Amino acid sequence: MTGVTGGQVGFLHRWRRPLVVVAATGLAVSTTGQANAMHIAEGFLPLWWSVAWYLATVPFFVWGMRSIGAQVAESPQKKLSLGMSGAFSFVLSALKIPSVTGSSSHPTGVALGAILFGPSPMAVLGTIVLVFQAILLAHGGVTTLGANAFSMAVVGPIVAYWTYRGLRGLGTGVAVFLAATISDWATYLTTALQLALAFPAEVGGYAESFVKFAGVFALTQVPLAISEGLLTLIVFNHLVQFNPELVEGEAVATGVVPARAGGLSLGRRSIALGVVALALAVVPIITITGQREWLAADSMFQTAVEDVSADYAPWFEPLVDLEALGLADIEPYLFEFQAFLGMAAISAIGGWMVGRRRASEGAAEGGDMRTAYVVAAVSVVVGIVIGLAQSEFGEIKAFYAAMQGLCFGVVPFLWGYPSGRRAALKRV
Repeated sequence: MTGVTGGQVGFLHRWRRPLVVVAATGLAVSTTGQANAMHIAEGFLPLWWSVAWYLATVPFFVWGMRSIGAQVAESPQKKLSLGMSGAFSFVLSALKIPSVTGSSSHPTGVALGAILFGPSPMAVLGTIVLVFQAILLAHGGVTTLGANAFSMAVVGPIVAYWTYRGLRGLGTGVAVFLAATISDWATYLTTALQLALAFPAEVGGYAESFVKFAGVFALTQVPLAISEGLLTLIVFNHLVQFNPELVEGEAVATGVVPARAGGLSLGRRSIALGVVALALAVVPIITITGQREWLAADSMFQTAVEDVSADYAPWFEPLVDLEALGLADIEPYLFEFQAFLGMAAISAIGGWMVGRRRASEGAAEGGDMRTAYVVAAVSVVVGIVIGLAQSEFGEIKAFYAAMQGLCFGVVPFLWGYPSGRRAALKRV
C-alpha cells in the first residue's frame, strides 16, 4: 500500500483507499443482483429428479464443511474473509436486476470465494443462501434445493476456480473477471440441463428442451454476468490489498493487484468498473418502456416447463406462500432485509479489516471516523430517497427495496472500523 501523509492532503484524501473498500463494495454489490433468476421453483422437478440432485449435492456439501474446518484451523484469520465471501453471495442473490430483455435475473456471487478458498467452501455457503431464500422468500424450494445448490453452489464455484487457475497467465484481473462471468453462465446452463433431463420434448427430446430452457436466460444473463465479473473483480482487488495472505503463493498483495496501473489508482479503477456495472443494471429500467411486466427468469422457466410438458403440475407447494397468505406486498421488504443483512456483514468485516490495517500503519483514528460518519450519513439519506421510488412492477419494487437495504447496510462499518483498530493495537 502506498503511503500518504495527512499534512499533504485532507482526511478525505488520506483515507481514500479504505473508503473505496466500502464505497466500491457497496456500488459493486448494488449493481449486481437479483434473487430468483436461476432457481427451479418448488415442486417443479419430478420427485425422482429432486432426490437424485440431492444425492449429487450432498457429497460436495460434506466436502465443503470439512474444507472450511481445515482452512480455519490452519489459519483462523480466514474466518472473516470466508464470512465476507458468503455475505457477497448473500447480497448478490438478494438483488433482482433488470436486464435488456425486459426480464430480471441475478448473479450468483460464488466466484469470489471459489477463487480465494477453492470451490468446496462455496458448496456450503451457496447452499445456505439458497436455504434462506427457499424458506423465507419462497424462491427456489425445499424439494428443488438439491438441484439449485448443484448448479449454483457446486458447478458455479468449480467452473470459477478452474477458469481462474487456467487463465492466470493472462493477468490476475482478467482471470478473476472471466472466472466470475463464465461461472455465472455455467450456473444457468446447468439449470437448463437439469430441466431438459426432467422434461424432454416430445419432438427433439433432450436437445430440443435444452435449447428451449437455455433460451430463457441466453440474452438476459449476458449483461448481468458481465456485471458480476466486474463487481467480483472490485471486491477481490480490495480484499487482497488488505489481506495479501489470501492469494496462494504471493507474499505481498501489490504483486497481484498493483495499487496503481496505467496511471490510475486502485480506487479510481474500482470506481470506473463500478460505474460500468451500475449502468448495466440501471439502463434497462430507463430505456425499456411499455413492458407488460418484468418477469423473473425463474417464472419464465416455469412457463417453459408448462410449454414442454403441458400436463405436468407442481407436486409440492412452497412452505411459505406470501401470495396465498395475502402478504405479497411485503415481498420487496424481505429482499431488502436479505440485502441489508449481507451488506451489514460486508461493512462490519470490511471495517474491521480497514481499521486493523490503518492502526498498524500508525494512522490517527479521528479523521477516518469523521469520513466514515459522512459516508454512513450519505448512504442512509440515499436509502431514504430510494424508498420514495415507485414502480407498478413487483420485480422493480424488489430491486429498489434491495438497493435501499444495501444503503442502510453500510452503517455497521462504524462498528467494524474501531473494532479492527483495537484488535491491531492489542497485538502491539
